[in-house]
Amino acid sequence: MSEKIQLSTDWQGDKDGFSIQRVIGMVLSYWPWFLICTLVSLMVAYLYLRYTTPVYRVTASILVQDDKKASMGGGEVLEDLGFKQRANVDNEMEILRSPTLMNEVVRDLQLNVQVFTTGRFKNLELYATRPFRFVLCPMFEDSLGRGWDQYKIKNKGDRFELSANNKVWIRKWGDTLFLPIGRVYIDRVMGIGWEEQEEYLVRVSSYEAITGVYRGSLQVNVPNKNLSIIGLTVNEVVPERGEQVLNRLMDVYMRANVDDKNRIADSTMSFIDSRLEIVFKELSGIEKDIEQFKSANDITDISSQASMLMSNTQDFQGKITELEVQLNIMNALEKYIFDNSNSKRIVPQGLTEGNEAFAGILEQYNSLQAQREKATMSMADKNPVVQNIDDQLRNLRTDLKNSLTSAKRNLTIRLNEYRSRAGNVTAQIKTVPKKERVYIDFSRQQSLKQELYLFLLKKREETAITKAATLANARVIDQGKADGMPFSPKRSKIFMMAFLVGILVPGGMVYLRELLNNRVFTRSDITDKTQTPIIAEIGHSTEALGESVVVHSSSRTIIAEQFRTLRTNLQFLLTSQEKKVILLTSSMSGEGKSFIALNLASTLALSNKRVLVMELDLRKPKISKMLGLDNGLGFSNYMIGQVELNKIIVPSGVNENLYVIPSGPIPPNPSELLMMPQVEKLFKSLKEHFDYIILDTAPLGLVTDAHLLSLHSDACLYVVRQGYTFKQQMSFLDELYRDRKMAHLSIVVNDVKASRGAGYGYGYGYGYGYGYSYGYGGYGYGYGQKNGGYFDNGKATKSKGLKRIVDLLKG
Repeated sequence: MSEKIQLSTDWQGDKDGFSIQRVIGMVLSYWPWFLICTLVSLMVAYLYLRYTTPVYRVTASILVQDDKKASMGGGEVLEDLGFKQRANVDNEMEILRSPTLMNEVVRDLQLNVQVFTTGRFKNLELYATRPFRFVLCPMFEDSLGRGWDQYKIKNKGDRFELSANNKVWIRKWGDTLFLPIGRVYIDRVMGIGWEEQEEYLVRVSSYEAITGVYRGSLQVNVPNKNLSIIGLTVNEVVPERGEQVLNRLMDVYMRANVDDKNRIADSTMSFIDSRLEIVFKELSGIEKDIEQFKSANDITDISSQASMLMSNTQDFQGKITELEVQLNIMNALEKYIFDNSNSKRIVPQGLTEGNEAFAGILEQYNSLQAQREKATMSMADKNPVVQNIDDQLRNLRTDLKNSLTSAKRNLTIRLNEYRSRAGNVTAQIKTVPKKERVYIDFSRQQSLKQELYLFLLKKREETAITKAATLANARVIDQGKADGMPFSPKRSKIFMMAFLVGILVPGGMVYLRELLNNRVFTRSDITDKTQTPIIAEIGHSTEALGESVVVHSSSRTIIAEQFRTLRTNLQFLLTSQEKKVILLTSSMSGEGKSFIALNLASTLALSNKRVLVMELDLRKPKISKMLGLDNGLGFSNYMIGQVELNKIIVPSGVNENLYVIPSGPIPPNPSELLMMPQVEKLFKSLKEHFDYIILDTAPLGLVTDAHLLSLHSDACLYVVRQGYTFKQQMSFLDELYRDRKMAHLSIVVNDVKASRGAGYGYGYGYGYGYGYSYGYGGYGYGYGQKNGGYFDNGKATKSKGLKRIVDLLKG
């Protein structure tokens, strides 16, 4: 038969890893902790949700025309270096994020003015339901600083009371106040109730601070990369205000976009106006000269000869006039382009005709100027994208100058050709009278200036019409709309987190307690450190407190049945009638070995066995005190020859089959006393008269008495007390077992607390009739009661009296 006895099959601790049953057991063991922590955590979550201001998500979307332009002069080089050219949608996203637009929204909606109702634990902000208007007009930009001022306003019938910093202003509704923050207009909002003496808080913050708050809350993204739709999202505690913020932001953005496009038309119209003023003065001067010439020379009609010459030269003069107009425009544009102060400005376009190459370059130049203005709203001048645009502008300016020079050269050649042809006609006109020839010169200059003036007026009207028809390159798809439910805080998420905290906090405490625990609490604390078999587990019993012997003939308690289980299991160790000596020891004092020894002896005595308990813990004897016996004579007296053996064997007073040998007076040398030859003779004599001999010895971890007595024992029971014995002492026990220093070494676990966990625990249940069964730690045993006697291992024994025992000893 194997020496190691496996007693438990229902539950086995996982020595090598994680045991879910043990975790569940620990939770059930500390369920009040988990319940209280969970309830407290859920209560905190409820209070947090009750007094936390909900935040709503407001969304909107806008469609942007993505007119990507082919980059010129260096765009590919930047892409090769890792600087990706931004598309139009990306640029518009940055513009929507710009502080300039958001600052304008804050000023338009007066978002820096907040109104609150005062509560016991928190203040509730009002927006659409404000009972009054508080319109702020700062006197200068820094009047608000970067912080905020707070005022209290109270209704007083036809007046209001405004107070702050121990100052009070009482005015009529509709009055204007001059406060440190600026001029403030306050008036009632009709239709919204406001009881007298009811007070509100007004908080006025700086524009920069509120702009930063909304820019931080604003999210700009492209939901679908294949589309040019930009999504706008803002988080707001007041959903109506969030909707107005997004709607106003889109309005401001599109208005800025239109203004950006109109900047080209405005520049063109300004140039045309300046030229019209100059041409008008020149035309007026020529007409005045004609008037003076006619008056001075009494000219009323043109001669027939002059009419004929003028008719012949009409075609040439028209061509010359048209070319001179174009040349004047070219000279003006050349002067404008070569002026370095206009390098960052848009060049007027649409003034030249018949030169498509120059017009195409000019359109690209103005488009790049507009892109640069957009880019500088969200980027620095040294940004690679801005510098790339500047390089392209410099290349286009060079192309403009070259194209303009070429166009002027062509116009000059054509003009000289027509002038040469006209010169031939002029030679013929020399025959005309001098006065008429001078008149013709004046008429030619008048016609030239008049054509130029009409041309400029036509271009100005065309530019004005184009400006009036300008639309933004964006269109609102969805107006700002708030979600029906707040997205923060999420009730389900908060309660789930609270529940997890309620579970994890006590779980962590229990884990930490188990981690720092250095005493034996669970079965795995023993089995993980030693292979020594556990022969029995004795539970903690509050009913047996103060009693030394808990096993009697009428005992039906759980602890009594556990001792009967121990008695039965000992039969597997003491397999023959010659094996009668059972030694009990432990690691240290206080683990209950004397209690186990005495009750084990009582249990064996109940089975009609003659049992002797030897109190051999000579340094600290307890058996005599527990039974109320005189310890004056005992083992130590016998060993030194002071008394006979029959004088030290005394009845226990518990059972007629149970006897005790007290320790006697405490000797100065207990170990040497146990090494005397008389000890072996003593055990030989006692074995002849008793069925079982129980040795209550000193703790094995302190002295060597148990080692010396183990030479005379047939089974050694090592007592381990739950919550008392140190875990490291199990290593010492394992060494004893593996080295076989003590015969048939087994463990008896004492003082096991009832638990529903996966550690130590026990329970029982009654069957039917007179029999009963119980389960403990995976064991199951049956007992029957008949004729007032107990059946154990199929044998029935009869008790014998003290007199017979004494007679046998004397014999």
